[in-house]
Amino acid sequence: MREADAPTWRVPPRWVLLVAVLSIVAAEIGGGSMARFKVELTRWARDGMLARPSVHGLVGVRDVDERILDEALVKFDAGLRLFHMHAEGMGLVIIATSMVAASVIRHVTARRAIIALLTTGGAGYPVGYLVWSALIPSYGLERAKTIAEWLVWVPFGTATIVALWCLAGLVAWSMIDRHRA
Repeated sequence: MREADAPTWRVPPRWVLLVAVLSIVAAEIGGGSMARFKVELTRWARDGMLARPSVHGLVGVRDVDERILDEALVKFDAGLRLFHMHAEGMGLVIIATSMVAASVIRHVTARRAIIALLTTGGAGYPVGYLVWSALIPSYGLERAKTIAEWLVWVPFGTATIVALWCLAGLVAWSMIDRHRA
């Protein structure tokens, strides 16, 4: 590829960069809060589970109940950690993929749609882990996971995947088009 054929990289819209940076900031605040308030968060979740014994299958026998509570608390903590990791990572993914879209996609409507899907899907998906963790004490592991899946992970994950497939297709098409010229 000659220098003249090299693509000019464009910065995505400012609102996209703001959302991406806020996602990373939320990840860092979440990670710090997890460490700082670990005892308080665990106590809150445990108290919520003990208040709803039938939801969690608690039988009133300490040896049995402690195993169930421990498993639920591990999942509660895992959801918080997964939020931290995914929000951080998706912030970077939003920046990288929206920069590619802004630079490569010529059609304005397609570019805007893909950038909007990448940004909303990428920023929204990690929130599902917070929703899952927050719902575990009230709804139990599986019900909380199902709610998070249908309210957050499926719609935002789908938006991201569709946008990435469209972006990949348009990047490939532009490479073929460039090669022909």
